[in-house]
Amino acid sequence: MRYRRITAAILDILILIFIASFVFNIMPLNEKIENNYSEIGKIESKGYSNLTEEDKKNVNDLSYEVEREMVKYYLIFSGVLIVYFIVIPFKFKNQTFGQRIRKVRLVSDEAITMNTYTIRAVLNSGLILMIFFPLFIYILNAVWYPIFAAIIFLLQILYWIVNIFMLLITKSTIHDRITKTKVIEVKR
Repeated sequence: MRYRRITAAILDILILIFIASFVFNIMPLNEKIENNYSEIGKIESKGYSNLTEEDKKNVNDLSYEVEREMVKYYLIFSGVLIVYFIVIPFKFKNQTFGQRIRKVRLVSDEAITMNTYTIRAVLNSGLILMIFFPLFIYILNAVWYPIFAAIIFLLQILYWIVNIFMLLITKSTIHDRITKTKVIEVKR
């Protein structure tokens, strides 16, 4: 059962990658982002050991500008995550598409509400990253934003690693315990 759940999560990730690539191919990066990436590439082509302090500052500033321009993409992907991990399971028998394919379902002794899915999505799907990155890009400057973003990203990775070990050992995850839910195998 654990492996069905893990493979369902992997399928969900693959489906989201497909959806994201489709959406972002329709909506290509704007010219400012492409120009900044080009400038970063030119500077970094010197090799890290040959970069001056000014080069490093320019790369940092250009990267920060890219992040500011990426806010609309973060918001769009947040919408995709909300639909995929909150709306779809709420409307379709407590299952994402990956869970449906792998024949597992979310259950609880109490009614599963939209709040339950929201808590699970914020904790597990990376939605917290999509929320914090756009929020703090306008609060923090070019020096502090990458540090904060790296910390949030590493905490999310750590959360996923802990969940995988918990799932393998106890058959439940942190978000299962917080929302008082469990994932069961569906007999068809």
